[in-house]
Amino acid sequence: MKKQKQPVETPFKEGWAKERRFQRSESDLEAEYSFRGKWHPAKTITISAGGAYLACRAHKIRDNDLIDLVIVLDGMTIITISRVVWVNPLKMKTNQGFPYPPGFAVEFEKIPGEMRAAIDQYVKKSLRTLKALVYELGLPVSDREKIIRLFISLRPGDSTRLNHIRKIVKQEFRHFRLRKLDSYK
Repeated sequence: MKKQKQPVETPFKEGWAKERRFQRSESDLEAEYSFRGKWHPAKTITISAGGAYLACRAHKIRDNDLIDLVIVLDGMTIITISRVVWVNPLKMKTNQGFPYPPGFAVEFEKIPGEMRAAIDQYVKKSLRTLKALVYELGLPVSDREKIIRLFISLRPGDSTRLNHIRKIVKQEFRHFRLRKLDSYK
């Protein structure tokens, strides 16, 4: 009888499953992080109740470094101690088609429960808005004003051209896949 090889569980798969514990959404929130006693500006690109991706110059940051992180979310200041889980360097030769600008991803290590809940509510609200946009854009006769209002609440300061909105919504819908969204109603 021939021995069958058992599939090997890689750390990548474990990390991927851990990353998806929380629903995430795209964001454009101001942030600052402190590393080695200096504060640096950043912008959140994606956020979840478990962590965030920060677009910035990753000032000598490496995986597993601890940082102090401050994010301003709907007038509330979120203060966390976070662990860097991966870094996207400034000049990456294989960066073509990679969806994130240079920066790094963090996992929130220490965050008060009410702040984690506020982030979770923000994510759910963003995904509900995205789902409403998908619905409105799929109607035979779309309400242009409603679409623009929904889109501005999702991405303030972005272009309100209808073709641009369709493109962005299609990208975000595909990227976040809106899974488990029905339970957020």
